[in-house]
Amino acid sequence: MAFLRFTYGPKAGESVELEKAKTSFGRRRSSDCVLDHKAVSRDHFHIERIGAKYFLVDNDSGNGTFVNGDRVTWVDLKDGDVVQVGSFRMMADLSDVSLSRDEAPENADLLEEGVEAFTREHEEAYPRQFIEGIRYFNQRNYYDAHEVWEEIWLHASGDEKVFYQMLIQSAVGLHHYERGNARGARGMYNAAAEKLRQLPREFMSLDLDRFSRDLTDSLKAACEDDADSITIQQQQAPRPHIKLLPLSSGRGAQ
Repeated sequence: MAFLRFTYGPKAGESVELEKAKTSFGRRRSSDCVLDHKAVSRDHFHIERIGAKYFLVDNDSGNGTFVNGDRVTWVDLKDGDVVQVGSFRMMADLSDVSLSRDEAPENADLLEEGVEAFTREHEEAYPRQFIEGIRYFNQRNYYDAHEVWEEIWLHASGDEKVFYQMLIQSAVGLHHYERGNARGARGMYNAAAEKLRQLPREFMSLDLDRFSRDLTDSLKAACEDDADSITIQQQQAPRPHIKLLPLSSGRGAQ
């Protein structure tokens, strides 16, 4: 069960169930959730359920819809996201949402492979932050992945520094993509692609040729020069998955 819970403002303490295919919010009396305030448009925003995902879509409102402080056109809601509309503040409660096989994203089988992405030998051979970042990345928790990798990037040098910077830029690009920000995703993709050209085909047990192809396939909608936004349908594209090669193939052709 998923909810949008009001945490501040006129409806504080109330909650709205999000089990319909489309749940509308606005000043219009026929809205699923009426937000009676002059700063709210008649049809301000709606939340669209696609499988086990919940997308908040702003309906060209006059004063905007904000998620975690950023004005959005649409966004893939995550558990704990804070939504602000006028004087209404809400929090997404998606803690009980689980993916069934029928509702899973196209590459859900890869998302479930986190424990197979690396071996105990990899954990012993490589820095903790590298492995921890892979876990986050494969869970599509790109923001945390980039933060963990930044910890080690700051102290790296040579090709390792370039490698970690590439991973960070890839994670940030995917984070922008999931937020519908085509320009941000494109900028980070171009930066990551430039770093990939500087690295060998395999580095730290990661097949960089395959990673580059998967990243390009994931972000191709954002790679169009005139793309300003990304549709919900485009956002459903499979995501790259990191699975380290056996250590016997070398620590990275270094």
